[in-house]
Amino acid sequence: MDDMIEERHRDDGFEVTFVVSAPRDIAWERLATATPASDAVAPPGPGQWWIPAVEGAADEIEVVPQERLHVRKATVPCEGTEIVVTMEDAGTGTRITFVQHGFGPHFAEGRPWLEAGWWAIRADLYVFFEHGVACGRHLRPWSSIGCDVAETPGGLTVGAVQAGGLADQAGATTGDLILTVAGAPVVNVRELAVLVRARRPGTDTKVRYLREGRVLSGSGTF
Repeated sequence: MDDMIEERHRDDGFEVTFVVSAPRDIAWERLATATPASDAVAPPGPGQWWIPAVEGAADEIEVVPQERLHVRKATVPCEGTEIVVTMEDAGTGTRITFVQHGFGPHFAEGRPWLEAGWWAIRADLYVFFEHGVACGRHLRPWSSIGCDVAETPGGLTVGAVQAGGLADQAGATTGDLILTVAGAPVVNVRELAVLVRARRPGTDTKVRYLREGRVLSGSGTF
């Protein structure tokens, strides 16, 4: 069975299709009975669905049992986005397509950060429908390094710097190119998001960056 995850680019959100070995009735039952991956997260209210991997409650828009679920996310982050899950037979298994869209007018600007979370979501979706287990990897929060960043051909460039944040403490300023954080090379937002998730608040963290042909460094805490 082809279980490859297929990603489709959308200008208004995210879309992924994959095949799991579970038959359609089982896959639908798992969706219909989904619950939070963590006891620390509030369960859905009456009449709401719990969306696995995204880990949020959603209000029902349209339901066609074992074929299609269309909901609107009722919790932050990404409150108000619409989610559509469709299912169809694929041999003895199920082909599942998951779409989340409606992020608003600033989606393109925030896409790199949203994609950093999306990679965990799509992996957790596959595991949930294949094994019936909620991993909750998207629930793991990450800290800011204290500045805006932009993905450029050379890596991450520092934007606006927040006073007192890690970047400010390390001496970074707008236009600097981030080279490493805590000794790890960083070239895109996804790598940065994974790295900062692993750091504990208050941990001294060294940042190396390039400025006008010179490699500089400093340290600070999240």
